[in-house]
Amino acid sequence: MDYIKIAKVNAVQLEKGQSTYIGTLHLTAHHLIFSHPDQEIWISYPTIHTVEKGLPTVHNVWPLHIRCHNFVFVALNFQSEKDVTDVYESIQKLTCISSVEQLYAFFYTPSPAFKATDGWQIYDPLLEYERMGVMSKNDQWRVSELNRSYTFSPTYPQLIVVPSKISDTVLQYAAKHRSKARIPALSYLHWNNMASITRSSQPMVGLKQNRSIQDEKLIEAIFMTNVPQSSSGNPVYGSTATNLIIDARPTANAMANTAVGAGTENMENYRNCKKVYSGIDNIHVMRESLNKLVEALQEIDTKGSVNKALLQKSGWLKHIGAVMDGAVMIVRNIHISSSHVLVHCSDGWDRTAQLTSVAQICLDPYYRTLRGFQVLVEKEWCSFGYKFMDRCGHLSNDKNFVALSATNSAANTFANVQNKLYNNKHIRETSPIFHQFLDCVFQTMYQNPKRFEFNEYFLTRLHYHVYSCQFGNFLFNCQKDRREYNATSKCTSIWDFINSNKEEYLNKDYDQSLDKARGGDEGVLFPDTKAIRYWSKLFGRTDEEINSPDDNTTPSNPPNERTTPEMLGFGSNYAESTTSADDHSADERVESEPLGIGSSTSTAPPRLSARANNVVRAGTPTGGTQVSEGDDSWQKSADNLASKFPAALSGAFGGGFVDSFNRLTMNVRDTWYASSTPSGASSQYGEDSPFADMRAAGVGSQNRSVTLGRSNSNRRRGTVDREMRSISGATPAIMQSQSQSNSPSPKHSLADLTLEHEIDPLRSGGAGGAFRGSPNGSTHSSARPATNSRQLQAAATTSPKESVGRSMPRVASPDLTMALPSSGGDAAPSEGTTIEKPATPLPEPPKEPVKELPHPLFVE
Repeated sequence: MDYIKIAKVNAVQLEKGQSTYIGTLHLTAHHLIFSHPDQEIWISYPTIHTVEKGLPTVHNVWPLHIRCHNFVFVALNFQSEKDVTDVYESIQKLTCISSVEQLYAFFYTPSPAFKATDGWQIYDPLLEYERMGVMSKNDQWRVSELNRSYTFSPTYPQLIVVPSKISDTVLQYAAKHRSKARIPALSYLHWNNMASITRSSQPMVGLKQNRSIQDEKLIEAIFMTNVPQSSSGNPVYGSTATNLIIDARPTANAMANTAVGAGTENMENYRNCKKVYSGIDNIHVMRESLNKLVEALQEIDTKGSVNKALLQKSGWLKHIGAVMDGAVMIVRNIHISSSHVLVHCSDGWDRTAQLTSVAQICLDPYYRTLRGFQVLVEKEWCSFGYKFMDRCGHLSNDKNFVALSATNSAANTFANVQNKLYNNKHIRETSPIFHQFLDCVFQTMYQNPKRFEFNEYFLTRLHYHVYSCQFGNFLFNCQKDRREYNATSKCTSIWDFINSNKEEYLNKDYDQSLDKARGGDEGVLFPDTKAIRYWSKLFGRTDEEINSPDDNTTPSNPPNERTTPEMLGFGSNYAESTTSADDHSADERVESEPLGIGSSTSTAPPRLSARANNVVRAGTPTGGTQVSEGDDSWQKSADNLASKFPAALSGAFGGGFVDSFNRLTMNVRDTWYASSTPSGASSQYGEDSPFADMRAAGVGSQNRSVTLGRSNSNRRRGTVDREMRSISGATPAIMQSQSQSNSPSPKHSLADLTLEHEIDPLRSGGAGGAFRGSPNGSTHSSARPATNSRQLQAAATTSPKESVGRSMPRVASPDLTMALPSSGGDAAPSEGTTIEKPATPLPEPPKEPVKELPHPLFVE
């Protein structure tokens, strides 16, 4: 080909890990091949992520560094500048193509031919929905052909399953209220109780809070498809738990979308359901997390060991845990509560596909078979329009090719490349969404090694071929594009490749009888979302290198054995649900944070009580979620302040100390919100803050709760509501039981605080908790921690830098009430010190004039 300037280079030195080889490099039309007497290394051009041509070394060797999507890192050393330049430019031309028809899949012909030839017909939507029970066991659903020509919704499948009561005319009107016309459509019907999982995109609410009667009727009809009927034919409400609308995004991200005409459901318009935010970050955060993870993995090759702190800083396990938490939430609501779930994110093809597919893996043993998993991928990812081409970056350009020169410093070159990447729309569309789905399947498989027909090797090969572009399944953004390029006749299906070599991908320990055993789990899995580990084989590393010893063992307390209806957390008492002390201590995962005093990474079921409007906020991962592609410093500041400081205090001193922290907010000016708010965000009372959903839920004066933040017209200063001073006992209480075991005290995020006035004394710190009350929880003790205004201000003026490395000690017994020392605001008791609570109530601290203090807790 004209693109290949040099087809063969001899005496090339290849460095891979700690090994070095000398061989011959071959450049073909679709592969880069390094030949060595002992082995050959084939690199498909689409799998190449970045290529860097380095400066010559002191030994006059010219390096070429290559990073691949499948976590292969190699360095090729050439003896002449001409060779390295020709190879570099040839790889660039062969990798950076402009048309999908130039990809390897349109040229690949298996030889010999595969034994299996039905790969393109492995998923038949009519047969699959019939297997679930649509029309055969349940006549409340029908198949609509409204999208037969892809004119209704170009990114949706041709056949859409909707409630029988809803006509196509109603669907056409409802489509106007959903982004990309991706209306709520059936994804899964549970075999046990006919509870459904439906998926859609976000509603087009906007700043004017638009609504659609047709969309509301459609969702109501979905939630009524399996409601028990009385003898009179009327539905019996209350017989099942509350139906859920799961918004997979963080709360702030969902609220910010109202500025661009989208947003999230106004729950005043949707009957018999509640809404939950899963808190899964967007594609940009996931892409950056993987880049940080790769940076840590590369240190193994250069330094021989991995930097565990750098691994942890990537936040990869936190993101995997967030997806797993959302999926388990769906499984519990479907299987245990026999209720319906509607899932959506922004456009409904990234986080939505992750949640629905992982949940179905856990709910239906069929999807844990080799063929069933293939059907699931085709149904949930290919037919429902996951953007494989954009997310995987198949049509690459020169964005990831870097040639360092002596006339331009490495720092300036790196800065120029970073600016080019940021301004490049193509690179901003890439994200490891499907990779995360496979990672979640691996986590479930690792915890349940006998419940999957396929093995880990099958998942790693599937991950590789998503990027290799050797097969036609994962090349396009939607089913419509696949048909337009006639991929089924021009390309080979990956399922033919897999099924022709089925023995390589079967799990020898698979025991199908476990899914049929009576008295067992009925084939439904509840993976432990806190036992998340790095997928070492996919990353090309050993367990010892990237996983701690504690992660190498299967959880001693299998989640299936300790799952009870009470753990579900849904239904009438969903907002008041708690986790037992033993479960909480075993499930919490603590990650190091810049503040030095700890942070909550708990992704346990949400516990924020907000009855009004039926809005429930799930625990949002800390660390500053992105609200838009622009400046998100305001969100990071609010998240860091809201989640890290109160969580660290409650973890170190017990739930009672939160009382002191909230009294601190009564005596100092607060600067919760930075001046750099996103464009288009509301400037009213905290509407664009992470806590806007609390106000939307009615958490305020009607619930007799503390107002957490306030912002006036200049967005910088605001005084805490003075009316709250007159409310007795209206302070947040930790609705978590402290662990009685020797494990570290759990930490809490802001979402773990319940803001209801009614407080159960048994759930607020035990016998030594900070709150006392009557059986109905309507009164509180007047006892206060030994604090005064000077000590509170001293605590407020402690900068984050001063607190680094000075973690607050934990009390040995959770039944003791920790009190600040009477003098010396910075003094802290030594480890294991027993602090006795005061015998008599202390007087009220003197009222002092409010001083203008810079907020000490912001982390830029």
